[in-house]
Amino acid sequence: MFQIKNEAQRATVYLYGTIGSDFWDMDSSNTAKNFAATLDELSPKPLDIRIDSCGGDVYEGFGIASAIQRYEGETTAYVDGIAASAASYIAVMADKVIMSDFAQLMIHDAWTYTSGNAAELLVAAERLEAVDATIAGIIAARSGMDVEDVRSAMDAETWYDAQAAVDAGLADEIIQTEQRVAACIDPAMLARYKHAPKAAIEALSTPKPAEPEDEPGKSHAANTMQQNEGSRLLVLGNRVYQTKE
Repeated sequence: MFQIKNEAQRATVYLYGTIGSDFWDMDSSNTAKNFAATLDELSPKPLDIRIDSCGGDVYEGFGIASAIQRYEGETTAYVDGIAASAASYIAVMADKVIMSDFAQLMIHDAWTYTSGNAAELLVAAERLEAVDATIAGIIAARSGMDVEDVRSAMDAETWYDAQAAVDAGLADEIIQTEQRVAACIDPAMLARYKHAPKAAIEALSTPKPAEPEDEPGKSHAANTMQQNEGSRLLVLGNRVYQTKE
C-alpha cells in the first residue's frame, strides 16, 4: 500500500512496489481503487508522486494513470529508483517527470499467462496487441515520438537512464545525487526482464563493501560486516557490533 505525506501546501504519494495487488506481499500492493480515492482526497493540492516500481497489472496501471490525468492540481512524478513496465506510463502521465541520475525507466510489450485452444490463444494475442497500442499512444503523446518508433522501442524492451529519458522526451529534469538504489526492488524481479542493465542488477545484489578497518564496538549494517579474526559479532536490537574476544 502506498504511503502518503499530506502537508499544508503540498502532498506526496509514494508509489513503491507492485502496480495492482501483490499476492506475495500485500504491503507492496498499489491498487487503482485506493490510489484514485487518495488522489480525490488530496485534490487540488500540488502533488508529488514518487515512483519506485518494476510494474505489475497493466489495467491497474491504466486506472492509476487515469487518476493522475484527471487530478485537478499540478502533478510531478519523481522516478526515485525505477519506473518499469506499467509504472512507466504512470510516470509520464504527470505534468512533469523528474528522474534521479541513477534511475531507470523501461518500456516493453505487454505479456500475460494464458491457456486454451487455438481460437482462445488468438483472442489473447489480439488483446495484447490492443494493450500495446494503448501504451504506445500514451508514451507517444507525452514524448513526441512517433507511435511506430515507440512500438519498436517496446518490442526491443528499451531501458532509459535519466539522460536518455530526457533526450527521448520521457522526462523533463535530472536530479544529480549520490548513486544508490532503493531497497524495495527485488533483484530477481528485475532480472526477469531480457535487457535489464547489468549494473542495476549488480547494485541491488551486491552488499556494500565493509569499511577498511572495523573498530571494536562500532555498529554496522548487518550485510556490510566482515568478521575479523579474534573477534565476534554481537546483535543488539537492529544493530550488529564487532567486539574483541
